[in-house]
Amino acid sequence: MARFAGGKGPFLRLADQKDHGTGIMMRDFLIGLLPVILFAWYKNGIAVYAQGNISFIEMLWPLFFVIIGGLSSVFMEAIFFYFTDKEAKTLKGLMKRIKTSYGLIPGIILALMLPVYTPIWVLMFGCFVANIIGKMLFGGFGYNIFNPALLGYAAIKFGLMGVVNAAGGYFNVNELLIDSYAGATPLTTLQFVDTLSYANVVAPYGNLWDFFFGMTPGGMGETGFAIMLLSYVWLSARKVVRWQTPLLYVGAVFGLSWLVGILNGDSGIWFPLYSIFTGGVMFGAIFMITEPVTTPKNPLGKTVFILFLAVLTILFRFVGSLPEGVGTSIIVMNIFALPIDKYTAIIRAHRWKKPAYMQMGVLFGILLIIAVYAVLKAGNVYSALILPLMQIGGGF
Repeated sequence: MARFAGGKGPFLRLADQKDHGTGIMMRDFLIGLLPVILFAWYKNGIAVYAQGNISFIEMLWPLFFVIIGGLSSVFMEAIFFYFTDKEAKTLKGLMKRIKTSYGLIPGIILALMLPVYTPIWVLMFGCFVANIIGKMLFGGFGYNIFNPALLGYAAIKFGLMGVVNAAGGYFNVNELLIDSYAGATPLTTLQFVDTLSYANVVAPYGNLWDFFFGMTPGGMGETGFAIMLLSYVWLSARKVVRWQTPLLYVGAVFGLSWLVGILNGDSGIWFPLYSIFTGGVMFGAIFMITEPVTTPKNPLGKTVFILFLAVLTILFRFVGSLPEGVGTSIIVMNIFALPIDKYTAIIRAHRWKKPAYMQMGVLFGILLIIAVYAVLKAGNVYSALILPLMQIGGGF
C-alpha cells in the first residue's frame, strides 16, 4: 500500500510560506498602486493648485476621490456579506470576510480610470457594478469572470459618460481643471484627424515627453506611463506579476501600431510610442491583464490571450468607434479566458505532437486573420486596395 506524506515539505508552493500568499500579494499590489495614486494627485491636484487655479481643499480632491472609491467598495461588500453570510452577522465575522475579500482594490482602480471631474454618485454606481455585480454575485474574490473594476468602468463608459462630461463633477470643472488636463483625450482627437502626422496627433498636446510623463487628458491615473514603470518593476520583483506579461502586451501593441503608421504613410517611431503612451495601455498591462482570476493560467494560454488582446486593442482603437479600446478588449477576452486556458492546456499536454501543432495552427490562424484585417483597415489599405479588388473579383 502506498504511503502519502501529509506534512509540509520542500515541494510545497511558495505561496504556502508565511511571508507569501494572497494577503501578501494584495498588499504588494496596493503598494504598486501607490505611485499611480500619488501621480494622479499631482497631475490633477497639486499641479493645478501650483498655477493658482484651485483652492487648497480642492487640491486634495483627487486624493479624496481615490479614497472614496476604495472605501465605497469595501462598504458595499460589507453590506452584501452582512445580508448573505451568517458568519458576517457579528463584527468579528464581518471583518474576517472583508479582510479576505480585498474590496479596496477594484474601487481604487476604477477611481484611477475615471476623469477627476466624475460625480461621486457615478463613481459609487461604478463601484456597485464592480464589486457587487461583477464580483460578489459570481461568488466573491477568486470566482469573478470579468475584471470587476473594468466592468464598473464599462457601465459608466457606455451608460453614464454623458453625465460625467456634462456635470463637471463635485467642483466646477472650469475652476478645477486647466486646458492641459481637460478636453478630449488624444485618441478621441485621432478619430477626427485627416492626415496621420506628428503635427496633427501629438503637437496639440505638447510633445512625446508630455505623453511619456502622462501630462495629457485622460483618466486620473492611467496616463502616467513613466510612473507606472516603477509599479511594473516593484510588482515584477515581488513576483506579484510575471514580468513577461506586460512586456509582451505593450510590445505587441507597439509593433502593430508601427505597421498601422507605415500603412498610413508615416514610418516614424513616434506613432507606436504615442500609441502605447495613451489610452491606458500600460495601466491595463500592469494592473489588469496580470490578474490571475480572469486570465489564463498556463504560459501558452497567457501568450495567446495577450496576443489576441493586443490585436483587439488595435481593432477597437483604430477601426471601431472605441478610442479607449484597452478596457473593452480586456472585457471581451475575459469571456474567452477559460476556453483558451483549457484549449492550450490540451495542446501543451500533447507536447507539440500531432494533432497539437494542427490545433495551434488553427488558433494562430484565427489570430493572424484578425490581425491582418485590423492593421489593413486601420492603415486605410482595406478601403483603398482590398475592397476594390473584391469588387473587381465579383465580391469574392
